[in-house]
Amino acid sequence: MFNPFERRATEYLRDDEAFLAVVTPEPIRVHLARYGAEQSLYNQLVIVRGTPGSGKTTIARIFETNVVSTVLRHEEAHKPIYSVLNECGAIRNGRPVLLAARIPLESDYREIWELPYSEDTRNALLTTLIQSRTVLAWKRQLDRLGVSLNKVRLTEDFSSPGARSTAGGDTFEALAINAARIEEALLRVIGALVPPPQEELKSIDADYYRPFETLTHIEVDFDSEGIFHLQPLLICDDANTLHPLQLAFLQRWLIRRELKVGRWLLTRLDALRPEEAFAIAHQESSSSELPGVTISREVVSINLQSERRDQKSFFRRMAKDMANRYMRQMPMFATRKLDDFSSLLSDRPARLTPSKLDALRSRTQSEAKRLHVSGERYEAILRLIQDYDPNLPADEQLSLMLILLNRYAHRVDQKMLFGEEDPEPNRPLKVDSGLEEAARLYLLHSFGRAFFFGFNDLCDASSENAEQFLRLSAILVDSIATRLIRNQSATLSCEQQTSLLRERASEYMKSWSFPYYQQVRTLVELIGSRCVLESLRPTAWIGSGANAFGILQEEFDQITKSYPDLSNVLKYGMAYNAFSLVPNYDCQGKVWCLIELGGIPCLSYGLTLKRGGFIKSTITEFSDGLA
Repeated sequence: MFNPFERRATEYLRDDEAFLAVVTPEPIRVHLARYGAEQSLYNQLVIVRGTPGSGKTTIARIFETNVVSTVLRHEEAHKPIYSVLNECGAIRNGRPVLLAARIPLESDYREIWELPYSEDTRNALLTTLIQSRTVLAWKRQLDRLGVSLNKVRLTEDFSSPGARSTAGGDTFEALAINAARIEEALLRVIGALVPPPQEELKSIDADYYRPFETLTHIEVDFDSEGIFHLQPLLICDDANTLHPLQLAFLQRWLIRRELKVGRWLLTRLDALRPEEAFAIAHQESSSSELPGVTISREVVSINLQSERRDQKSFFRRMAKDMANRYMRQMPMFATRKLDDFSSLLSDRPARLTPSKLDALRSRTQSEAKRLHVSGERYEAILRLIQDYDPNLPADEQLSLMLILLNRYAHRVDQKMLFGEEDPEPNRPLKVDSGLEEAARLYLLHSFGRAFFFGFNDLCDASSENAEQFLRLSAILVDSIATRLIRNQSATLSCEQQTSLLRERASEYMKSWSFPYYQQVRTLVELIGSRCVLESLRPTAWIGSGANAFGILQEEFDQITKSYPDLSNVLKYGMAYNAFSLVPNYDCQGKVWCLIELGGIPCLSYGLTLKRGGFIKSTITEFSDGLA
């Protein structure tokens, strides 16, 4: 059975209708719509950053002209996407506003850097190839819309006749012909076994080819629909594949105000220097200031992971919409009208078996005897638990009792505990949601009771990453499909969810193959094993448990200078969802930077998905852990 959850279906669907059937508009509404009113998405450089699988390419594809045209033709079928494109200013009065094309910056562009020419020449070749291919991509967009190039007119602008001439001419058709000629010449240079001498590159006109500086808008005659005024938009995807110096140059080049076309740059976090990646976690500009340029004013920076990091509801909405759309692509679910994924994930864990419950009860009674807790105090603690929630199952009550017995003993002077009957603790005992989470965590590690279950846990374990959500969901979907084939209930039990998710998480971590992945895995092991140890302490002193190490912020701020190798390990760990940074975390009168495990390691090690619990550490401990 084909399972679209096993891969990002949007990357393999070339048909626009099929693509629109599985995409959700929520990421665009959250990250881009706010800029729609002032049109800054199209008159400034927009840099979109995110981890692999966070949805950068999917967002870009939705803005391509052919996709927008499909949305307009079938407005009722794609009303949510129509609405969000309208909010972003890509549609106005029921008409498209953009002539948008996506250019993947793959190997050809990176290979330019290896040519034996001066850096200025290589940079000129890079921008020339980007501009020529963009013009050809705009032409393909018009071809897909069935527009003849003789019905496309360049609007009047203030560029000189000479600039228009070097770009290719006064018509869009002439621009396209010249772009094809230049692309062919460049490919001959890039693919040559022995690159030609630099003097022979003059025929390419790399220093003078500047169509972006002459194009502002174009007019397209759609016959019966009238004349449309479209603004050209370039979307550079996968910019992280460029050499770092190429990427820095390209960003400086795209910032320039004389460029009238819209320009977006899509890149991953691992393309940044460590200090830039850490700055994103601080919600700061990650770009160095350039002479005469104020980055915060000239660039719209959109970070798909760091923004709205404390608001889980956005990702849950997006994930639910995406999962339901994917399920509709699977006949096994569609024919049974099973189109609500969340309803197929049970959130009621089975209780411990009688034998395990007896073992837990015996352990609790033995602990009370070992700690010399009187029968009256035991009953008082039991009433405290029942007052917190009278509907708590017996296994959770007993697990809470174990924790509270140890907390009671810890808060009573030992001399009084052995000499006086039922002494009072120096601080009152209480039960809260954090302690309840700690009790459930204890049951997971001691008795294998379900801990990770329900749609919200699935979303929280996905680290706000669409691809990670789909890969975790895929194993659950396969199991549900198997149950349907066997004529069993489609609902997946909590025990099955916990087992399957932890299995998939372990497989996921074993498949890591990004730069520094072995060192990242070492740090994950250091944090994960220590957090398990501390989270399972008898007193549950961290409450719901820890999933992070905390380093004093002032110490962490020196990491890029004092520990460059560790900085790179942390950067790649962030870029691939192994870690996330929570800077400026105020706790106990000090300011910390939390290095927090991602959802996948939390599943694998059996740690809470709740945020905020951490263990104090130092940069030295991290560095020694890698030694």
